[in-house]
Amino acid sequence: MLYIVSYDLTPPTQRYVELRNKIKGYPSWAVLGESVFLIETNLTAVEVRDELGDFIDGNDRVFVGKISAPAAWKGYGEEITNWIKTKFK
Repeated sequence: MLYIVSYDLTPPTQRYVELRNKIKGYPSWAVLGESVFLIETNLTAVEVRDELGDFIDGNDRVFVGKISAPAAWKGYGEEITNWIKTKFK
């Protein structure tokens, strides 16, 4: 399953490093922006949200949503473009 993951961490506690490391621990991932990733996993969106919730406190936000073709994008490098094309076949 492919998901888009977006998060917003606000002070005082911001566990960016831990959260990004967790996201990069999924079987396959691509960075779309400073706080936006695409990930591939067999988990459900709720399971991913719950796992990421370990790094989110009461004033932070996280969104996990299923994503599929068709999709359109612009401005991403060859590596991310190829990743997206491969996953959306």
